[in-house]
Amino acid sequence: MKPDSHFQYSRSSAANPGRWLLLGICGAGMRAFAEILQDAGQHVTGTDVDTEGLLAFRQNSEFPCGTIPWTDDLAVSSLSPVNIVHSLAVSPMSPLLTAARQQGLTVLPLPEALGSFLKNTRQICVAGTHGKTTTSGMIWWILQQAGLAPAGFVGGEFCQTHRSGSFGAGRLAVIESCEYRQSFLQLRPQSIVLTGIEPDHFDFFPSNAVADQTYLQFIGRLPADGKLLVSSSGKRPVDVAQMAACGLETFGRSPGSDWMAQPLLAQPVFARSLLQPLPDGSVSAITSGFAQAFTVFHHGKRLTDVTLKIPGLHNVDNALAAFAAVAAEGVSTDEISRHLATFPGICRRFEYRGRWRGVDLIDDYAHHPSAIRATLKTARAVFSGRRIVAVFEPHQISRLENLFSEFAEALSAFDECLILPVLPARENATRAQCCRLSGNLVRQISEAGGRAFLVANLDQVPGRLDHAARPGDVVITMGAGRTNQIHDEIHRRLQRDSAA
Repeated sequence: MKPDSHFQYSRSSAANPGRWLLLGICGAGMRAFAEILQDAGQHVTGTDVDTEGLLAFRQNSEFPCGTIPWTDDLAVSSLSPVNIVHSLAVSPMSPLLTAARQQGLTVLPLPEALGSFLKNTRQICVAGTHGKTTTSGMIWWILQQAGLAPAGFVGGEFCQTHRSGSFGAGRLAVIESCEYRQSFLQLRPQSIVLTGIEPDHFDFFPSNAVADQTYLQFIGRLPADGKLLVSSSGKRPVDVAQMAACGLETFGRSPGSDWMAQPLLAQPVFARSLLQPLPDGSVSAITSGFAQAFTVFHHGKRLTDVTLKIPGLHNVDNALAAFAAVAAEGVSTDEISRHLATFPGICRRFEYRGRWRGVDLIDDYAHHPSAIRATLKTARAVFSGRRIVAVFEPHQISRLENLFSEFAEALSAFDECLILPVLPARENATRAQCCRLSGNLVRQISEAGGRAFLVANLDQVPGRLDHAARPGDVVITMGAGRTNQIHDEIHRRLQRDSAA
């Protein structure tokens, strides 16, 4: 049975659900797709080489997805799946997928499966180099709180809040839309939010021109009555967007933007009163502990004020984009403002992870020089006058090599940096190559006037922080890989110290 025909976007289909096997389910995109399937009443089983991630799935009662261990000789036919979906991190030539095809089973990469499953929805698509997850999360959150029950393909977890809700019979979908391998060309957008375009994914886009052409193809999928919202902060996305055949509006903090945000506070507030001490001496955030506000204007007319629980001027831009996208769906400005004020934030996006020995801990997904600069700018505003220490794991050799000077410049602005070996991610490289490239980055940071040290692996970071971090410091772990695990180890140390 083809994936197009298994589901007719009606609640009655839940009585006869389709069966899905998801390979690489621990990835953010696959997890989001699994949630959409389950919201729609489908039967989902997942597997992954990440054994710890699979264990977390089993222990998460709010996400009752069946899981099985990954083996190359897994008898997939015994699971009677209608569709087998694999993440782009899984090689199409893997033994498991090869065996599935030989057995005549339907095998689809995630972008194709997602596009097919949501093909009859009204799609709000969020694309761009930065801000996709937070912006799409904000749009989904507002629409969900407004009672519109959208499907949500968001590549991140909501902080302290499980992303739950009915599928909404397939009427509306909010989709974080990735340009990598032209994934978003499988979608059928009714509206697009374009947050910006910068050089990235060098293992697929050899030049800016090739990337721009891909974005142009995506924009070209909009219907004549579609809506295109584009960040006004850069010339490149506006130039690409102006070639679209549908209505176009810009958003940003610069005067002249069709949708404009004017920040109301000089800097965000970090409210310690919102933090809850734990018995082991650490601190847990009841909310994010942050606050900032801005005024929304549309074509020069003041609409309303918005308060956010997440910091950073880049998040003002994200919230403004979400505001404009939801307003196009007919939700009132007062309701949009009210729901944005309750948006809990996305995990690993300037996520407060507690306090350790007088040091405030932040985890962030920043893995591009622009994102690193935005994260540091936010930290300087929130924690004014404090020493900021970065722990950074570069993600992909091609990204680090092509943006080497930009990475060194961005990281040299921290008071101290601990640099991990590059996480190759989809690339073939020896550990020696990864360590050597990160060592070169350390030297470049030092030559740029920064203070940097190479750390051999994640396990060594807490020990290094014992010496590097001082009471009053702020430590920010950054990267698209595994640096969030450092906080888990620190909390385990605190629990052991407390027990002793």
